Amino acid sequence: MRRSILAALVAIGLAAVGCVSVLLYVRAADNRVLAGQKAVQVLVTTKKIPAGTTAQAIRAGGYTELVTMPAATIPADALTSLDGTLLALAVTADQQPRQLLLRGAFDVPSIHSGGLGIPDGMFAVSVSMRVPAQVAGYLQPGSWVAVFDTFNVATGKGGNVPAGDGLSTNHDYNQATRLLLPKVQVLAIGGRGTPGAMAGPQPSASSGASQTNGGAGQSESAMALVTVAVNQDQAQRLVHAAQTGNLYLALIGNGSEATPGPGMDNYSLFQ
Repeated sequence: MRRSILAALVAIGLAAVGCVSVLLYVRAADNRVLAGQKAVQVLVTTKKIPAGTTAQAIRAGGYTELVTMPAATIPADALTSLDGTLLALAVTADQQPRQLLLRGAFDVPSIHSGGLGIPDGMFAVSVSMRVPAQVAGYLQPGSWVAVFDTFNVATGKGGNVPAGDGLSTNHDYNQATRLLLPKVQVLAIGGRGTPGAMAGPQPSASSGASQTNGGAGQSESAMALVTVAVNQDQAQRLVHAAQTGNLYLALIGNGSEATPGPGMDNYSLFQ
């Protein structure tokens, strides 16, 4: 019995020594990483900060913590504190957890837009879409997209050009798809405060952000809101199409241009 107790005590002692050794090694490794480099303390978010949150609320709500990092690895506008010049300003986009807090993320709070950055002279319109219609979740705030609409057709104007005639009769024997809006900008994905919601330009990986894809992990039948910037005419078309047809988005690549045309229907699909 005494031997068993002695063996257990020895094992516990060895385990304690091992833990201390690991901690000392990790601390030494951190010191080696910072050796020869200027170290600075910067603010990193500890939890999601919704768009429109003021710097004063961020400081009072414990949204950030100070983290020591090599100065050469952080952006020039990374914040080391929330001073008096920032307290009345608000973040213009959602700040994700473990993200560097940057000076450029703050601006004068927008009373009327709820913190959503809307281009001057434009409207923000939200439409509900399934994940495939959001380009499988690869959309990001700031992306440029073309909007397509699939709708029911009765008799089109001008021969075979589907124009949306007969929408009120709800015929289902023929459908057409046409380009609705050639180019609009995505402002936000998801409803404000919902999991995975994003608004405003998203930071690159080099800024220390842990990005969350708004469509990743969702089933193909899941629905999410996509908010785009449009003028009045585009807003009317988009709202009408959202109520009467099925919308689909296409990401616009470099050098790509969506050109309005007659579209196609069930009869011209394979012609």
